[in-house]
Amino acid sequence: MKLAFVSTMNRKLYDFYGKNFLVEFSKYSSKDIKLFIIFEGEHPEEAMHIGDNIIIIPLICPEHQIFMRKFGHLEEAKGLRIKIFNENGQKKINFHNDYRFNAVRFSFKPFAIYQSLDYIPNDLDYLIWTDADLRCKKKFSAEDLLQFMPDSDQIMSYLGRKEAYSECGFLGFNIKNMDTRKFIKRVIEVYHTGEIFSYAQWHDSFIWDVVRIAYENQLKLKFKDISGDGFEKAHVYINTGLDEFFDHLKGPERKVAGKSFEEDYNKLIE
Repeated sequence: MKLAFVSTMNRKLYDFYGKNFLVEFSKYSSKDIKLFIIFEGEHPEEAMHIGDNIIIIPLICPEHQIFMRKFGHLEEAKGLRIKIFNENGQKKINFHNDYRFNAVRFSFKPFAIYQSLDYIPNDLDYLIWTDADLRCKKKFSAEDLLQFMPDSDQIMSYLGRKEAYSECGFLGFNIKNMDTRKFIKRVIEVYHTGEIFSYAQWHDSFIWDVVRIAYENQLKLKFKDISGDGFEKAHVYINTGLDEFFDHLKGPERKVAGKSFEEDYNKLIE
């Protein structure tokens, strides 16, 4: 059984936490597990030499370029929200940013996954997406991660959450399933056609759910929710068993601290 990881980062994120991720991945991963980093912009030369199983590839996805040409200049596509309201009989306008509508910021993940399909080995069984704000805690092999992978008749494993969009810091794709590439391509289509802006939210976690639910309900295709006991937890990732090997530094506070917090194992979704 063979699997690989894919992630993306830019120079700012590399300096903040990405380099630590690459160093720890090289230290703890089995050497037959490759990590593809689809780098946004110019990458530092040192990143090429951190580990023999780490492959740095520039983001050159034509579909992403189409998306950015069409929508990348629009402030609304970057999360700007405009609200008109009355206060004391006067019409006022409020401008604010909302991450749930930052289609541009959260576009890099799906397009990185899509581009990586051109580079992964032909004999690969599973491709794991991971956010780059990951800590690796102990040595791990492909066999250690098999429990988190989709079954043979399933397209993708994901971290579902109760009455909320899924946590997409971890996605496990079944590359041997003939419908998996079609599923990923459908997500990309939502972006570069502009269909994304017809949905209630525009970030990638919401879009993965929209397309997955359509595949489940309309096409009767199968996916694997691996959230387990984490289904009702605010920080689902570390409540699934993945925390034996990894820590996901979700949100700015954990990134600064360099770890998740003890209360994350008990705090429920509000």
